[in-house]
Amino acid sequence: MNTNTLIIFGIIIFIIICLFVLLNKLAIKKNNVLFARSTIDVMLKKRYDLIPKLVDVVKAYDRHEEKVLERISLIRKEAMDALEQKDIINYNEELNNLLNELFVNVENYPKLRSNINYIQLQTMLKNVEDEISAARRNYNSHVTIYNTFISMIPVNIIAFIFGYKKIELFKMSDIEKNRKSWADK
Repeated sequence: MNTNTLIIFGIIIFIIICLFVLLNKLAIKKNNVLFARSTIDVMLKKRYDLIPKLVDVVKAYDRHEEKVLERISLIRKEAMDALEQKDIINYNEELNNLLNELFVNVENYPKLRSNINYIQLQTMLKNVEDEISAARRNYNSHVTIYNTFISMIPVNIIAFIFGYKKIELFKMSDIEKNRKSWADK
């Protein structure tokens, strides 16, 4: 082999190694996003598991809130069954609005507000809401890192060739931005 052939062969090997390195980095960053997304799903599942218990405690005290409680149960089921991120976000936004309404209405029932089960459930839900918020921030951080990486040259070319696309950030709704959550009260 002559020197020119070795140089060309070396350049090809170098390009292949760089390609593998970039593909591995893409895979790691995408998996970080998927892991962060699954963390949100775990927190939402915790939230969904607490809601029936809360509904039962409130039902035991007053039947006036039955429409809100039925709507909470229905939206909870729809949120659990949703597959698209946009639907999950919308259902959880509606669920949060209904929980806000419920907790505002509960203020009219001093016995319920002082019930130990209710207090424990409300505290647990607040903690889960805090965990969901932290999981959203973590997810958005990983999405930003991933999106930035696939936008950089030459990674953007490789990402395009191998079908890596930008991922949407988890955004707060306008309603969430403009009001405090019941968990902040």
